[in-house]
Amino acid sequence: MEALSHSESRAQNQDLVSDRPGRGWAGANGDARHAFDDATDPAQLERDRFARMVAERLKAAHHQGVFKHLVIVASPSFLGALRDVMDRNVAHAVRAEVAKNVVKVEDPGTLRSYLPDFLY
Repeated sequence: MEALSHSESRAQNQDLVSDRPGRGWAGANGDARHAFDDATDPAQLERDRFARMVAERLKAAHHQGVFKHLVIVASPSFLGALRDVMDRNVAHAVRAEVAKNVVKVEDPGTLRSYLPDFLY
């Protein structure tokens, strides 16, 4: 088993971006200014980066024969991001997915209540 952590994917946008959005002129007369929106969401970029990292680790572990079957427990948004980048062979090894964020769950009984019965 291996624990992977990516604190940047849990950070707030203002903690990930050091600069404020640029400003521009709204009209041809140049009498009004507005802030430009960020083209991308920094938190989403970090989540996607972490999903790619996890997908690569799963691909390597599957190739090495570390697991035959896989159960993934992740928050719904991360689970979707992981599905998007997961290797086809790894995806075929997935036997169950639990779309639940259990990062802060410390009680084993509570954790088991989220998992499918066939796991224990």
